[in-house]
Parts: sequence; C-alpha cells; structure tokens
Amino acid sequence: MKHTFYYLLVLLSVTYLTSCSTDSLEELDLKKDIPETVTGSDDPEKDPTPKDDPKEAPAEKPIDEPKKDPLASCDDFDWSNIIDSKITIDCVINLNGKTIEIPSNTSVIYEGGDVKNGTLNFASNGKIDGELLSASLDLNGDVQLSKDEFEFIPSRWEIVEGRVNNEVARKNRDLFEENMITIKNLGAQKYIINKMDAYFKVDEPSGRPVPSLGAINVPSDYHLLMSDNTHIRMQPNSYRRPNLLAVHRVSNVTIEGGILHGDRDEHDYSSGGTHEWVHTLQITGSTNIIIKNITSMDAGGDGITISSYGHAFDPHYTPSDNILITDSKIIRSRRNGIASGDGRNVIIENNDFIDVGTDTNKSKGTPPRMAIDIEAQNRDGITFQIARDFTIRNNREKGSGVMAFFIASGFNIIIENNVTESPISYFGTHNSIIRNNVITAATDRQRNNITAISAGATTSDIENFNNKIYGNTIKGYAFGIDIVNFDNEVYDNKLINCHTGIILNSLKDSKVYNNKIISTTKNSIGIATKPNTEYINNVIVENNNVDVLGKAFRIQSINEKPSETINKFKIINNIAKSNTTSSFDYMSGLEFSQNKLIGGMRLVGAKNSIFSDNEISTNGAIGIDFSSENNNITAINNLITINVGEASCIRDKENNIDLKLLNNTCN
Repeated sequence: MKHTFYYLLVLLSVTYLTSCSTDSLEELDLKKDIPETVTGSDDPEKDPTPKDDPKEAPAEKPIDEPKKDPLASCDDFDWSNIIDSKITIDCVINLNGKTIEIPSNTSVIYEGGDVKNGTLNFASNGKIDGELLSASLDLNGDVQLSKDEFEFIPSRWEIVEGRVNNEVARKNRDLFEENMITIKNLGAQKYIINKMDAYFKVDEPSGRPVPSLGAINVPSDYHLLMSDNTHIRMQPNSYRRPNLLAVHRVSNVTIEGGILHGDRDEHDYSSGGTHEWVHTLQITGSTNIIIKNITSMDAGGDGITISSYGHAFDPHYTPSDNILITDSKIIRSRRNGIASGDGRNVIIENNDFIDVGTDTNKSKGTPPRMAIDIEAQNRDGITFQIARDFTIRNNREKGSGVMAFFIASGFNIIIENNVTESPISYFGTHNSIIRNNVITAATDRQRNNITAISAGATTSDIENFNNKIYGNTIKGYAFGIDIVNFDNEVYDNKLINCHTGIILNSLKDSKVYNNKIISTTKNSIGIATKPNTEYINNVIVENNNVDVLGKAFRIQSINEKPSETINKFKIINNIAKSNTTSSFDYMSGLEFSQNKLIGGMRLVGAKNSIFSDNEISTNGAIGIDFSSENNNITAINNLITINVGEASCIRDKENNIDLKLLNNTCN
C-alpha cells in the first residue's frame, strides 16, 4: 500500500503542474515544491553537474513500480491472506457467484475496494465494514458490522432516483425498508443517508387494514439520520390513506433530518371523499420516539400524525407514548401540520409551521386546517381515544388556514412560549394551560372577525374546566379571549388593539384578573359578555386595567331565565377608561364595586344588582344612567365626578322599579 500511495502522490503532483494556469505557475516555487530527483536544477552555478557532461551526471533514481489502482479488479484475491485476524479489501473483487468461507473471529476491512456478485459466509464472530455492503453481496453466518453506524448509498442498493414509474417506485420502497431491517440485524444503530432523491410507492389500493404497513417503516432501536440532500418523495397516487414514512408499533426510534415530500398537488382525488389522511409521517402505537430537524412538505393530509394501535377499549390497545417532535419544519400540509387523536407524554417544541391548510394553485386545503390539532374521538359516552400530557412550546406559526394550535379534546395540555399569527384555542379539555404566547393578527379576517383564544365552547356535551390562560400577548385581533364553561382562570394577559379584549360566555366558577387591555381601535371594547350568553355565575372579574376608545364594559343579555335569577358575579377593583359610556343591559346578579371607571355607565333592563364604592368620572356623559326597565338595583357609596358640561351624576329616567340610591357623592 505504501508504493501505491507514492505512485498516486507523484501522479497527482504532475497532474497539478500540467493543469495550473500561468498565474498559478508564477506563484509556485517549483524548486522548493518539486524534489530535485525529478526536476534537477536549471542554474549551472547552483547545479555542480554540467548539463552537457553525461559522464558526470548522476544516475537517475528509479521510481518504484506502483501497486494496482485500488479500484482495479483483483479476481485472484487471496482470501487466505489474514493478518491480525483481518482481511483487507483494497481492490474490486468479483466473486462470480462463489461463496467465500471466512474463518472465525475474522474482520473484513474496507480500504478503498469492493466485493460483489457472491456470498461471504462467516464461521463465527465475524465483522465487516459497512462500506463493503451492497445489493450484490450476500452475507451468511455469524457476522456483525464493525461499527454501530452505516451509510446508505442508494446506487449500491439498486434504488432508482428521480422520476420513475409505479413499479420502480414500489421496488424502491421495498428495497429501502428491507435494507434498514438488514442493517439493523447486522448491529447498526444509526442509519445515515447523506444524499438521495427518490420516489417511493406507499399506497395500498387493496385496502390493508393498517395503511402504515404500506409505508417505509423504521424499525425499533434505530436512528435514521438524513441530510438536507435527502429527499424522500411519495409516488403520486389515488389512495385515500397512504403514509410515506411510518413508525408502527416500535420503540426507541430517532428520525433526524431529511425532507419528506407528499403528493398533495399531484394526488388523484377523483375517487371522491376528502382524501385527508395522506400523511408524510405516521406514528402508531410506538414509544420513545424522537422526530428531529425534519422537513415535511406538501402532505396531502397531515405532516405528522400520532395515534394508538387499536381503540382505548380494545385488549390490544397500544398508545403512542413519550414522543418528541423538535426543530422541524412543516410546510403546506393540506390538512394539519401535526395531528393526534391518541397520544401521551408528547412534546412538540421549536418547530416552524408554514401555510398549513391553505390552498395552492392545484389543491385546496381541507378541514380542520390547523398547525397542531389534538383531537381524541369519543362519543356516546364511549372512550375511543385518549390524548393527554402534551406540551407545545417555543414553536413558530404563520399562514395556517384556520388555527395555529387547537385542543379539540384532550387533557393536561400545555401550550406555551409560541409565536403565532393564527389563533390558539381549546374546545373540550381540562387541566390545560395556554401561557406566554404571542399571537399577532396578520390578515384582515383575523382583524375583523376572529378570536385569538377561544377558551371553550357552549356545546352541551363538551365541557372545559380547571384550565388557565395567562401571560399571553394578543395583538390586533377582532376578539382577544373568549372564555366559556367553568372552573377557568384568565390572568396576566396583554390584549393590544383588539376590537374586544375579553368576552365572558356562559361561564361559572371562574376568575378573570390582572389583565391589561389597551386599544386605539375605533369603538373598541374592554370586557364584554357575548350576545345571548346563557349565564354567568360565581365569576370574579378583578384588578384588570382597561383603556379603550369605545366601552370599558359591555355586559348584556345574561341570567335572564327564571332559573338563572339566583346567579351572582362580580366586577371589582378594576381601572377602566373609555371614551363612551359602559353599558349593563338586560342582565341580573351583578356586583359592580370598587372600580375606577372613566366614561360613565348606563343601565337598561338590569335586575338584582349592586353598584357600590366606585369612583366614576365622565367627560360630559351621565355618571350612572338608569335609562329604563331596571328593577331592584342599589347604587351606594359611589363618588361621581362630572368633568365637562352640566350632565347629571345619576339619572333615573323612566320605568325603573325599586331603585335604591344611597350615600352617593357628586362632584
């Protein structure tokens, strides 16, 4: 091998000199860089041997004959030449179908060569370098790889890259998956792909009961490491439920790097239906899974899905557990970025979600069109799926079709420290937290008609309780936070330039406190009830700071049913400033106390309420205006300041019944 190296060194030196430009030659010190045994000297004063005297010239030093080119064929290779229990392969060996017996405790070492078209049969405890493996070499006997990692080179395994027909794409899929399994069985734990761009046919038109079995499946105890030059593409198809890459009923798997391409814009949707379950990565019934630094593009359905094997009531039910998805990008998924119907102990962090669920020129998005959707399916009192203990943090989202992150159903969910354009909300959950997120409206629709955080729903069979929303900053949305159901807390949020800051909506046993609502939007409102709200009971709204151009408070149409007249709620210790009068209309059971209110208030159809110990100042408006149809109202110990004009401190206009006006002061 030393002679071979010397020959290559000389050859490279000569090639370098003959290929240099004139400028390069001028910069190169030939006498310094080229040995005199090759060049001699052109200066007779420095060269003691005259050029024209051959008698005195030294004999030319012979150059050793080089060994064979390391890539040259050596069919006469001596397999019995074992040195230090090693057979070194430094040339190309064509076995021509033969089987070579490798003695026990022998390692076959790669040193620039190759072995093909035959079989190596290892007696026992054999080792082989992964660089020598290929589709044309079979291994038998007791053998493992010499390292725990393996680099996959597509051309050595008959993978056909680029556009191919369905038959070739299916063969690509089979070869790729089989190779991963083979390499794992040879002892590798890390499977490396530096460069590949190939299509894989993963659809199963025959209708396998588990579609992910038709995908490229990654085995247990494996690290699939890909680069930015690794492109795994779904062969365009018409199947309704294909998956490109799958982690199916396995454990201890890491998938890192690489770009997964769905067939969204080339998919055949003509068979009807939504075709919304066309995913680039499916995790099913698996544990200890890490998805890191991948890019999913143009999934026909979801970029990544997390699900169980079987339903929660099945004896074979296997949830996906301990899942980490991090540092990844999900771009233009037709349905969702990440979706989970069943999963537990899942962390989704530091990912980018871009244009999920939006329309392209060739395909329209399909509902629900969310960056992350947690949605356990349960009905009629039967638990089919369980989604619990999720953490969604430090992610970035922009351009989603409907929503950034959504808990449709699930519990113990934390959504924190994310930066989004689209809303973050929940529908049916408990023991969940939305905190320290920044949500900034980016579209006219969000600014005119969308709620940044919808905390619950009035659907009768879905309840939200023991949830917290705090520390969030919401900018520019039509509505900041809409909170519903019971046992919820909303606090320490900043709502900036929203049309309405906080909406109270069919709520009980809850607190809304320490929020800051600031808006220079025309006719903006601080805290309001939703029109036709059914009830508010045992709710405290306190220590909030409101500064808006419209109404500081708009409380209306609540607790009006006979069964709700016993309901009570409090608005206390708030500082609220507005340019127009706050309104309290057709509502019952309010205690409005110890607030500092600039802008005055008006009551229409209010019942069974107390207004006490408030500091109310106006700019020409009436301090407290009992406009009409109020009944059983007490106003006591209020300090009212009229700053402009001759407006009244308190006005009892008409049709009011049982008003109690006690110890109020007017300045």
